[in-house]
Amino acid sequence: MSQRDILILTATPEPNVPFVAQFLPQGRFYQFNYDLFLEQVMFTFSVLGEKVDWKIEDSDLTINMRDVRAVWFRRPQGIKANDVIPEKFRAFVENEAERSLRSAWSVSQDSIFWMNNPEIEYATGYNKPLQTKIATASGLATPETLITNNPDDARGFWERWQGEVIIKTFGGAPLRDGKDNCLSVHTSRVTRDMIEKFNSEIRHTPVMLQNYIPKSLELRITIVGDHVFPCAIHSQDSERTRDDWRRYDFENVKHEIHQLSSDVSDKLRTFMKKIGLTFGAVDMVLTPRGEYVFLEVNPSGQWQWIEALTGMPISETIAKVLMNPPVP
Repeated sequence: MSQRDILILTATPEPNVPFVAQFLPQGRFYQFNYDLFLEQVMFTFSVLGEKVDWKIEDSDLTINMRDVRAVWFRRPQGIKANDVIPEKFRAFVENEAERSLRSAWSVSQDSIFWMNNPEIEYATGYNKPLQTKIATASGLATPETLITNNPDDARGFWERWQGEVIIKTFGGAPLRDGKDNCLSVHTSRVTRDMIEKFNSEIRHTPVMLQNYIPKSLELRITIVGDHVFPCAIHSQDSERTRDDWRRYDFENVKHEIHQLSSDVSDKLRTFMKKIGLTFGAVDMVLTPRGEYVFLEVNPSGQWQWIEALTGMPISETIAKVLMNPPVP
């Protein structure tokens, strides 16, 4: 077994990495922080015909592609040009650096286990309609989705579902106010007043609408390889979290381990294989009638607060899969 055979691609602000790293032997992994790349790391990437190779050099340490067996792609971001680069060229330099890394990872996946494959994560992370289609093909129940900038179609969808409609965003781009404060955008119920008030605004950007799924409770299901960790979130116990548990009310909303049936667990594993993810945080709803409904998967979702509240060994399981990866 070669040393440094686990590569963690991340950034220094990412809070979940230490929870996994504590279960990894120090000699087994190297943490590549994107935000420090151009300050402390040298990277060489070569392609000759079908032969691909890359190496990472940091001080007296060299990581060779041929020695890496598993890569954990954990929210790498924030490449920064060195201060010696003039301000007017920094965006260009940062873009070139990001694309050089992305190119290297995209052509070196045949012999390496990825959690997750970055190209698949880029393609699926904010593509909720694609997620819904694959979930349905995997046997999971899903809501109906409408994406439109036609006010008449939006109104028709709302009327067809008799007002039982929610609006959500694709995500990925920050929403800021006039003071450059970042605003949170939560899933919300759509009222008739909203349909009428924002009728003309809908024309200027597509909105994503879904029929509202009645909730007995919500589920955050963290999937690591074939391991399924279901957490029940009793969001209906608080007015604040009824429509979106991400409004958080830990004092009134209980989190606990939930027993999924083998049928639902198997369908989730099928979904993950079909979509090509080895890690994902799945959001589902359990309806008052006992039906499990798939909402979406976050390929880089957070899990530590669930681990802390339930005791489920999510971080340790990530480490174990990285140390003993399945053959790609």
